[in-house]
Parts: sequence; C-alpha cells; structure tokens
Amino acid sequence: MSDPFLLLGIARRPLLDPEEVGSAYRRLAGELHPDQASGDVSKFRELGESAAILKDPARRLRELAGGSQASGGSSLPPEASDLFPKVAGILQQADSLLEKQSTATNVLAKALLVTPLRKLTNDLERVSSHLESWKSTLDQELQRVDQEWPEHGTPTPTALTALRRLADSFTFAGRWELQLRNRKLAIEATLG
Repeated sequence: MSDPFLLLGIARRPLLDPEEVGSAYRRLAGELHPDQASGDVSKFRELGESAAILKDPARRLRELAGGSQASGGSSLPPEASDLFPKVAGILQQADSLLEKQSTATNVLAKALLVTPLRKLTNDLERVSSHLESWKSTLDQELQRVDQEWPEHGTPTPTALTALRRLADSFTFAGRWELQLRNRKLAIEATLG
C-alpha cells in the first residue's frame, strides 16, 4: 500500500482535522469510484483504506512512526496500568452476569438479576468515565506532539518513540471503549 498521506494529499502530521481527511477522500473518491469512466477498483479500495488509517489516531500514528514496522499495540502502556484492572474486572463481571441472565430459566431467577445488572450499568458508566478522562489526556498529548512535529525533515528518534507509545495507548483506549459500550448495550437489551 502506498503512503496514505501522499495518496490523500494531506501533510504528514500526528494531528489531522477529520473534516480535511473526509474532504480529501470525497474529492478523490469521485474520480476513482469504479462507476466512473476513469474509475479503478483497486485504487478506490486503497483510497478507502488510506482514509480509514488517517481518521484513526492509533493507525495514523503508527503510519507516521514507520508503518508496518511500528508496534502493533501489543504492550500495555504504563499510563494504562491502573485502568486495565478496572476495565478487565468490569468486563468479566458483565460477562458473568449476562451469562447468568441468558441461562436463567424462570421469571424469578431473571428478576433476581435485575438489581445486579442495574448496578453493573452504573459501574460500567464509572469505568467509562475514567476511560474518557484518559482519552482526554491522550488527545492533549497528541496536540503537544503535533506542535513539536517538524514542518520538514525527519522526526527525532524520541518523537518516533512518543508516537509509538501514543499509538499503543490509543489502541487500548479504543478497544476498551468498544468493549465497555458493547457490554452496556447487551445489559440494556436484557433489561428491556
């Protein structure tokens, strides 16, 4: 795959305006769409993948840090170590209660699970709030890194290390956010 920044004609920066990415995508998609006379299916797909990379902070930062050679989010960032047990614990608790709810065979058994499920919803909100706070810190760090980003030339090894660490953090934050949201939706569906 070619350079997503180059393909979309967007400056190689850690922080991008989603509207700018969307606008560049729509402009080029009109030209490359397979229904157009000059359209090209493979280039259109590559364009879509490039836009997806640039819209996702973790993927964009990895691309800036060296593309496929960059870390893939496999190590827990130190800043996330206090949040990890909270997220893991609440997800485990949610899975356990949802399993009990799905195997409850009578109305009384299901009714006895309503209060714990409601409490769990509140606990999920509390952990989600902690996660949002961490994501806000990550956004501030991304702004700081972007301000220090060189206009031209190669970023320093320190800047590349910061990008990889930030990319890992955004990966974990996004994954946890999705998992918490899915459990909350599952609980809300069982509660009606």
